[in-house]
Amino acid sequence: MSKLLFNFEAKKLCIRCTTITIFALLVWPVLRVSATGLQSVVVQTMRCKGSEPTISVRSSPGTEFTEVSLLSTLDGVTVGDFVDGWYRLSENSGIDGWVSARFLNECDARNLSFLGKTESDMRMELANAGYPFADTASADEILRVYANTVVDTETNDDRTSDFVNYRPGNSPLFTRWASQVSPKNSLPDYPRPQLVRSQWLNLNGIWGFQDAVVGEHPPFGKTLSDNILVPFPPESALSGVTRHIDRAWYKREIEIPSVWEHQRIMLHFGAVDWESVVYINGHYIGTHQGGYESFSFDITDFLHQSGPQEIIVGVFDPTDSGEQARGKQVHDPKDIWYTASTGIWQTVWLEPVPVTRVDYVRITPDVDRSGVMFETRVVGDSVSVIAHLKVRSKGKLVATYSVPVNQNYFVPIRNPILWSPDNPHLYNVEINIVDNDTVVDKVTSYFGLRKISISYIGNVPRIHLNGRPLFHIGVLDQGYWPDGLYTAPVDEALSYDIDMAKLFGYNLIRKHMKVEPQRWYYWADRKGILVWQDMPMGNNWSDWGKHRYKAELHQMISQLYNHPSVVTWVLFNERWGEFDVSAVTSDVKRLDPSRLVIGATGYADEGAGDIVSFHSYNQVYFPEVSNGEARVLAEWGGLGLPVPGHLWTEDDWRSGEPSYVEPVTDTSIFVERYRDYVNQIGTLRDSIGLSGAIYSQLVDVEREITGMLTYDRTIAKVDPSVIRSIHSVLR
Repeated sequence: MSKLLFNFEAKKLCIRCTTITIFALLVWPVLRVSATGLQSVVVQTMRCKGSEPTISVRSSPGTEFTEVSLLSTLDGVTVGDFVDGWYRLSENSGIDGWVSARFLNECDARNLSFLGKTESDMRMELANAGYPFADTASADEILRVYANTVVDTETNDDRTSDFVNYRPGNSPLFTRWASQVSPKNSLPDYPRPQLVRSQWLNLNGIWGFQDAVVGEHPPFGKTLSDNILVPFPPESALSGVTRHIDRAWYKREIEIPSVWEHQRIMLHFGAVDWESVVYINGHYIGTHQGGYESFSFDITDFLHQSGPQEIIVGVFDPTDSGEQARGKQVHDPKDIWYTASTGIWQTVWLEPVPVTRVDYVRITPDVDRSGVMFETRVVGDSVSVIAHLKVRSKGKLVATYSVPVNQNYFVPIRNPILWSPDNPHLYNVEINIVDNDTVVDKVTSYFGLRKISISYIGNVPRIHLNGRPLFHIGVLDQGYWPDGLYTAPVDEALSYDIDMAKLFGYNLIRKHMKVEPQRWYYWADRKGILVWQDMPMGNNWSDWGKHRYKAELHQMISQLYNHPSVVTWVLFNERWGEFDVSAVTSDVKRLDPSRLVIGATGYADEGAGDIVSFHSYNQVYFPEVSNGEARVLAEWGGLGLPVPGHLWTEDDWRSGEPSYVEPVTDTSIFVERYRDYVNQIGTLRDSIGLSGAIYSQLVDVEREITGMLTYDRTIAKVDPSVIRSIHSVLR
């Protein structure tokens, strides 16, 4: 929980209940295995004083939700549940709502002790064992986890390696978040928001690192020649390496928390570009190919009974020399092509799981029937298990269902609240896997109810959201960072880009030639912005390349399937690696009929998919088309306004300027040209039924200076309110 709640001395805490403590000590051997019954007696309310005389009460945790009241804090506030930095007001407050923890202090928790340990002791032991939720979880969750798992702190502190000679490398630019990055604070956020378990161990931090050669034996038991800060790619400044490699070894020794005994241990990788070979304690575990999707290995059977466990990962990435999907990464970056990001570039983490467990959740909104199709995929002995679902809206329980596993099942939602950019309402769902009245696994997820479709108005096909026409006012986003390249320095940076897109008045982001970490889409879901998702290009010269493209395309769709923000798949861009457009489009429509599909975007109408999309620079132009697809100007603009002091190549920026760029010399000219183009787009909307237009782009990237923001995210080149007002003619 927030430091405001529990960073006080133990002497200020009340002893929980003497009888419970004595009972716990008497039944110590039993409680070491299971003590879930104690959850029900945890005192969940606490009295807090406010740092301001009145504070805002929101309908749900988050500033994006409606303010329902202002509450006086002079006499203190009684709160209960804690979620993402927000407290829920207790029932005796007379107001149903949530308040931000940052406005509260001096909370008096009344929930100690257990096995002679204060709450502060329990949190400290859980933190030392590697539990990232130790400072943020609610009081009852801390007691529940501790009672079930009683932590052995003596063998689980693997932090000595975190301080080995780390220093960021050189970079022409750094974002303001770079100063927050350290071996102790390397992307600590939970990496999989749509399938959450309370116990996990983040392995980001300092790893051993060195270049590799083809056919080399793995460096078992050896100290590697260099260090790297995971998960930043070695080419990035934040990695501390700052050089390009095609092949490399990563190594880290860890200790498995003793509290995870009798569970299966999963090793998760958010993403590794492009091929990874994983070894545990000298044993080959597996190989994965694909640079954009997460993957996992069950490493339980290869672990030592205790003590250090050696993880070695070999990586290989041919970048643009190969045929694999790689987006805009090249060995020789110039113009619209950027620096490569090799190897581990998303969070690495461990998770204890039961033998019978949830492996995947697939949720398909069905607005027409006021519900969702829900599939809980369970591995292990799933013959006799069932899934108990609890669906909550704004913290309130709205539905409970028991549904079969490993099959689609319709779950109705009474009085549904639809998801949209103006109201990004999300339903939270708790999934308990039950076998003979015993809960064997528990995860949480979320979903949004929305429908994206093409419908005719008159004789013109237009894009509709939730049955109503919605003009897509979009912006292109490449997802690059000057200090982290493919990897954002902190989670806040991911949400910042989405906030800025909305501030400029865009309701859509086209994620161009890159697949982001799951947390980016989580923020898109929560903050409310539509997403067109590109499939990153590959060269696709051979049948092997085409096969790899389709395999990685399928993986991308599966991984992003549950995100309500993602409404369109873009398969090919400007003929880069293009092949069998009609067949690939049909395949994607079969895989995911709930979204729109663009077969090819750019300069040719392939007649495949739901949308025909063209690109037009230095003018606003859309050719005549003969098919029944909706029409979107998928790239336009390219107004190049350099900001001295915030350029990737300060001295010769024009020498690398792509030919499509329309140079402008100051903000007033930028606004004049932008307004003129938007007015022309409005004319196309009225004359040919244009359904959307996507400006290129949100942020400068390396040698491109066409962003609304500078590459370091320091300067907004134009007042966002001015651009937002210009967009009003398109709404």
